[in-house]
Amino acid sequence: MINLALEQKNNVGIAFTYNEPSIWYEYIWDVSKKAVDKNIDIVLVSNGYISKEPLKELLPYISAMNIDLKAFKDEYYKDVCKGDIKEVLENIKLCSEKTHVEITTLLVNGYNDSEEEVEELCKWIASVDKNIPVHFSRYIPSYQFKEEPTPVERVLKAKEIGDKYLNYVYIGNVPGINNNTYCPKCNELVIKREGYEIKDLRANGKCKSCDFNIK
Repeated sequence: MINLALEQKNNVGIAFTYNEPSIWYEYIWDVSKKAVDKNIDIVLVSNGYISKEPLKELLPYISAMNIDLKAFKDEYYKDVCKGDIKEVLENIKLCSEKTHVEITTLLVNGYNDSEEEVEELCKWIASVDKNIPVHFSRYIPSYQFKEEPTPVERVLKAKEIGDKYLNYVYIGNVPGINNNTYCPKCNELVIKREGYEIKDLRANGKCKSCDFNIK
């Protein structure tokens, strides 16, 4: 894996994603330790449901994480995910202290997309760090789950709510949406996005207009 990453032109690192990385923890542990020695960044995309001790051991080697916060109700975690939201929330706090963390919530039509729940979720994230980027993704039916797609208007409303509490809120699974990054202080455009093309307009990680540090 390390050799493959080094061979790829303009490669920025290794991302463990789509299948939950923690189920093959030992492999990630081995790769991550070697990657650090080769200046290769490691990114984890995880559901955040992992025991604290192995997570603490792994975090020094992780450059960034995207953690899925499936909902903000314990009932949803118990009934749909068969898990415990408390463990996920604690791990978000832990990880955000050690590495760059972003959060993704898939808004599922009629399950976790009420304005009240979205607002509570955003308030909680802001209490941890309002600079944590949050992605609200639109649910679209797949495989055995056949609920109607989440209305686009509800996803846009989630962003509107998130913008009241958080500095960086984005939308997923809605084509053509504006997902640029703007300075939280002066609203200057700092990162322009068109599809997968990114133009970084910062200067040393800061807004060119007001010198605000963009996280």
